[in-house]
Amino acid sequence: MRRYWNLGHDSECKEITGRRKKKIAKPSHSVWRKILILRRKLIRSIEQIRLQVAQLNARIIALQEQVNARINTLQEQVNGLGAGPSSSVLAFLRGRLNTRITVVTTGGTVFGTLIAIGEDFIQIAEPNGSIVIIPLRSILSIA
Repeated sequence: MRRYWNLGHDSECKEITGRRKKKIAKPSHSVWRKILILRRKLIRSIEQIRLQVAQLNARIIALQEQVNARINTLQEQVNGLGAGPSSSVLAFLRGRLNTRITVVTTGGTVFGTLIAIGEDFIQIAEPNGSIVIIPLRSILSIA
């Protein structure tokens, strides 16, 4: 308890007693405690990120397996088609040997006389005398 003296009147001095106000107890957060709190939050965040990365890795692996299955299916389809031209195309071209044909290719249209048929190409003699060799894989249509 504190004592206060009332000095307002010169003749009388009275002692006034009063009570101190109680201070509200504030939690003391030292710098070290704040660092520890931040550390815990950081560790939780890192664990959440690790969990998300693991989930994403699992999804990537599943997608890779799907893509590999599709690639294998397509590879089997391509292998089923055969590497060379079909026998009906070669039979058609053999029947047109030494006749005039028009061939549409990926590079353009060629008109002339079919003079030779190879395993994977044909030769056409154009009207101007030049000989054109066309790979069978680049032929789009024959007329």
